[in-house]
Amino acid sequence: MISRLASRITWILWILLVIALPITTFPVVMKLTGSSSVAPASLLFLLPLVVILLPIVIFNKTRFPVHVKAVLVFFLFALATIAMAFLRPIPDYKSVSPLSAALEGTATLVLGLLFYLVSILLPNTPGRIEKTLRIVNWVGLVVILVSIIQVTAWVFSLPFFYFLERVRPFFSPTRILRERMLGFAAEPSWLAHMLNLVYLSYWLAAAYTRKSVHRFRIWKFTFEDVLLVLGIVTLVGSLSRGGLLAFMLLLGFIFVLLNLRLIRWIIKKFSDRRKVLMTAGVSIGLLFVYIGLLVLALWGFSKIDPRMKDVFQFSTDQPNPLIEYADNLQFGERVIYWQTGWNIFNDHPITGVGVGLSGFYFPQYLPDKGFELAETREFLYHSTGLMNIKNLWSRLLAETGIVGFGLYVNFLVLFAFTSSEMIKKSNGMRRTLGFMGIFMLVALIAEEFSVDSFALPYLWFTMGLVTAAWRWYYPVEGKFSG
Repeated sequence: MISRLASRITWILWILLVIALPITTFPVVMKLTGSSSVAPASLLFLLPLVVILLPIVIFNKTRFPVHVKAVLVFFLFALATIAMAFLRPIPDYKSVSPLSAALEGTATLVLGLLFYLVSILLPNTPGRIEKTLRIVNWVGLVVILVSIIQVTAWVFSLPFFYFLERVRPFFSPTRILRERMLGFAAEPSWLAHMLNLVYLSYWLAAAYTRKSVHRFRIWKFTFEDVLLVLGIVTLVGSLSRGGLLAFMLLLGFIFVLLNLRLIRWIIKKFSDRRKVLMTAGVSIGLLFVYIGLLVLALWGFSKIDPRMKDVFQFSTDQPNPLIEYADNLQFGERVIYWQTGWNIFNDHPITGVGVGLSGFYFPQYLPDKGFELAETREFLYHSTGLMNIKNLWSRLLAETGIVGFGLYVNFLVLFAFTSSEMIKKSNGMRRTLGFMGIFMLVALIAEEFSVDSFALPYLWFTMGLVTAAWRWYYPVEGKFSG
């Protein structure tokens, strides 16, 4: 009786967690945690979920997939880097306490791990996985509609726009932007981040495999097909350059998959001589098509985003042409932060300076060009908080060294192998979720150049859900859990 009640409660909390995913900076969570930026609403349901779920997991001696061993090694090492950081002198930075920064770094790591574990344990049957995906679809639809309405209301209905402005403080501390879509996220890049890593990754996978968790159709199109089109519109409307780059990378990967299909068809269809000519001709032709599409996309984006108007103007006459080019496109500060992370890594290459502590080293390792940029000077001289690297790859190197970076990549590679296994050896929704995992990893390559937080749940949610499908979708596959 108690077990069934606990199972029901945890499932309800899981549903609420999935519904709350799009809210990245919830005022209630901000007050409870003291965080001014990353405060996901889903945290309200994660912690009670863990409290109830942990005794059940221990009592039932639940076996975890092999992925959990790999991710635990990374997280334990990342926590160890925080402890090791205090074995060396930490530079002073205004009135910021290294201990409070270390505690915040510890909290973000623990939250990331908990999001991942819960995403594996709760959708633990095919039925629950598919129900989770249905909720993801309906929540994604709400995010899309809210995002589109926010922008169009400014043009078509000012009273309604002002109503949305009054409502928004209940969901986020930031204001609605008139030109860029936000949804429930605190900033457009976070909207693009969640779209790429959760919603678009699944919708693309469902469209590619022609599978759906819904029975109804709109002519020949599934619900996921419609959501995919609307999701792309929303992604473009966010004007997030990192998000759009990630999606272009994802589309490029899908084009490669389709090309491989075409080449395999050519190999079967034609004789040896014609086979070679056709394959070479098609490959070269498609390469030019991709380059043309990329140039066309950049040109189109330069027309709708003022920040990109100089995208085709690159000069080698400057002392540091790459930094100057990035500054002209209004992301010079981001490149400077990435370079700072790399400079810190160069001096602390093995274990880094500790998760959450790289901000103390910024004044020492900031490139000279950084002191000329307005945003950087604002953070250095007028802000009381620590500066961020704003790039997970650079942050991993700076804060956990080559060892931590290697452990993280090892986990991603393991996830890629098992996702590929699901694609090659499965069918139906299990194969679709394998593609979801691969698509998420491709988008992640570009996405993590603009996001550096472990506490944002989107990466861990998708990886956990796909891992759950690998572990739980067929009962016989428990033997692979290791």
